[in-house]
Amino acid sequence: MAIVSGNPIDAGPSSSSQPGTAYPTDGSLESIRLLGTPVACATYDSALERIKALAREPRATAVCPSNTHILGEGRHNPEFARTLARFDLVLPDGMPVVWALNFRGAGLKDRVYGPYFMRHALRNTPRPWRHFFFGDSEECLVELRRVLVQLQPDIEIVGMLSPPFRPFSEADEASFADTINRADPDFVWVALPGVRMERWIIENQARYRRGVFLAVGDAFTLLSGRQSFAPPWMQRMGLTWAYRLSKEPLRLGPRYLRYHSMFVSYWLWDVLRGRVGKKVRPTI
Repeated sequence: MAIVSGNPIDAGPSSSSQPGTAYPTDGSLESIRLLGTPVACATYDSALERIKALAREPRATAVCPSNTHILGEGRHNPEFARTLARFDLVLPDGMPVVWALNFRGAGLKDRVYGPYFMRHALRNTPRPWRHFFFGDSEECLVELRRVLVQLQPDIEIVGMLSPPFRPFSEADEASFADTINRADPDFVWVALPGVRMERWIIENQARYRRGVFLAVGDAFTLLSGRQSFAPPWMQRMGLTWAYRLSKEPLRLGPRYLRYHSMFVSYWLWDVLRGRVGKKVRPTI
């Protein structure tokens, strides 16, 4: 059902598996090291199987879609690199990341874009799978719930929490953990600003008994229809950043210039030095 022009439910790539990228039934995925971070050679379907496997773990686990910003920051900042290293799964969120993976033979046809992956996962995890949504404003969460119920009428939303728009205190963190642990979700979808999101997930894992914590950035805003997706042709050409830049040039311009150039320069340096990684199979 269409919700708004540029429909957040129906827009985007097909969720079907890509030819030539069959994945094992245990959910394990090959990865290639980019700028020091292992990035999974994943499709929407194989990533979904992997997070289902992670949801069965008796511990909190973490998933991070990676774009040029995330990988550039990880290479440039050793502290953030240690944060990325603790994620159970790092997905290729941006087309430049896919092109870099394909340079080493990944054979991917598309990225695993965080908002589309969230939509794909929610469509394909009806009850008894349990979902919790953490982040953004209360108004956004109300609108998101309305859209998600149309997307998957049999969805089980066990909680939604809009945290305060300020640094979180220890009391805040204890309250979040109590609320989420009581809800006992399989998947916790997290939407916080910038790299604060990835840091929050990893720094607080010990507070949580179980569940897959997924860093999905602006997915709540996009899927609720409060912001529009880039046109499909721009996404295919790796120009999502240009579309977003046209909407918020003052805020995003300096960030995109810094991290796009950082990603390209580090990647070229690795290629020239023969340091671009090969495929590896992680242990489960």
